[in-house]
Amino acid sequence: MSTTKDKCLESIFASNRPPSPQESSVAGESLQLCDQKLEVVDTRIADLEHELEELKAQRATIKKERHRYVDILSARRLIPPEIIGRFMELACVDTKPESSQSSGTYQQVLSFMLVSREWYRTACGVAHFWTELDMDLTEYSAEETEQIIIKANNRFARAAELPLSLHLAFSAAVPTNTLITGFIHSLTPRLGVFSFRIQVDSISELQILTSVLHHPASSSTLVWPRLHTLRIDIHSEHEITADYELSNPLTNFPLLSKAAISSPHIIFALRQMPWSNLSSLDLGPLRQLETRQYLSILEECINLRSLRLCMKRQIGTDQLNNSVPVTALPHLTHLHVENTDTQESRMGRLLSRLKLPSLRSCILTTLNDGGYYTSIIAKLAELFQRSECSESMEYLELNLARGLAHRPDTLGHLFRQVPRLTALKLSGYKMDIDALRGVPLSIRNLSVKLSYYRIDDARTAFVEYLNSRFADSDEPMKAQLSVVDTVTTVLIRQNLDTLRNNVGSSLDVAMD
Repeated sequence: MSTTKDKCLESIFASNRPPSPQESSVAGESLQLCDQKLEVVDTRIADLEHELEELKAQRATIKKERHRYVDILSARRLIPPEIIGRFMELACVDTKPESSQSSGTYQQVLSFMLVSREWYRTACGVAHFWTELDMDLTEYSAEETEQIIIKANNRFARAAELPLSLHLAFSAAVPTNTLITGFIHSLTPRLGVFSFRIQVDSISELQILTSVLHHPASSSTLVWPRLHTLRIDIHSEHEITADYELSNPLTNFPLLSKAAISSPHIIFALRQMPWSNLSSLDLGPLRQLETRQYLSILEECINLRSLRLCMKRQIGTDQLNNSVPVTALPHLTHLHVENTDTQESRMGRLLSRLKLPSLRSCILTTLNDGGYYTSIIAKLAELFQRSECSESMEYLELNLARGLAHRPDTLGHLFRQVPRLTALKLSGYKMDIDALRGVPLSIRNLSVKLSYYRIDDARTAFVEYLNSRFADSDEPMKAQLSVVDTVTTVLIRQNLDTLRNNVGSSLDVAMD
């Protein structure tokens, strides 16, 4: 705007009066001139903005191209595949010797394999990733089974010379048994762990066990030179009594140290098993095995360190007189007992004939809801007293269902047999107010898990124990009282979720 025009408008700039006709004319001409100049500037800005976007696009393209060359010179490419493979092992392989996690490990390995072709080849070259396989062939046709076995052989080929672990499930009635047993026999020189679950529906089909373990079609003896763990799980849709003997001579399994046998529906005999070599035994559930037969087996397990006994479907009478001697397992450190309430008497008779002087940990599990009275607790206390293991017992876990609401004096008698206990886990339906009064003060880890949502008595018992514990000792401990989800609590959680969704994020609700 020119200086002359500004001077004409100076007086109105400093006031709110209406403009005169001359002032209006001058202001209009000046406004029109400003609009023309602004249009020129806006056009220039638009051109510059368009040019800027083009430059940004060019920059992104150049950076992307540059990244390719930077990647070529990256130090990552200089890392030897052996080191990358070791990183993968540390990320994926569980170092715990007892862990079995083939599916989980494979999913972790797969994420590395999808990074690049080089990492794919590196992962394929890590033998430890390919030593374990879980196969369920019960529902597949012959063609599908053949393809699965081809893939399994390719997978195991990557494991180099490491011992293999095979977990297999199939039906004895399928026509692919020859193919499956041939696959198993091809792996016997390399198998370290073999676990198989067989569905059997007739007496004749039990011969599949002989086919798998003993190679009856061949004149040569089938030897499993590296097998240290064998698990046999036999199932049937109905009860079968068979004139059959499961026999695994020691000469066939020279390194076998861990065994598990389960047959809840089929009755057969166990003969010539390498009991004396076993350090770990998982026995049951078995359809018909009397207490005397259990004891005759355990008598031979002179090197046993870990024992799991499961009684679930036993039938028939089971008489045991007092003349039967006590069976001592001098090296046993871990005992796991599982039974239903209908098998308590049978399990109690078995426990009454055992002596375990080196016992360090014990787990007792009731497999059904059971009753509010359980006799197995008293039998367990007698076992501890007879074994004189009060100095060695450190861990006790009682999963008692309704039986946790037992007479406090019975639980107290059990706790008095293990005064050096450091870890105690209790779980069940509900707990009485006096349930924890006999718990040793040596406990460092206490866990109580209940399924009854009204926990007033349990909370009182829990607090009373903690008060007494810290009144006599300043030793630190970990204590936890929790309620597991049931039909009632799940419904409450669902209602809370619905309420939270309706109200929005301003509502903060927690349920422990």
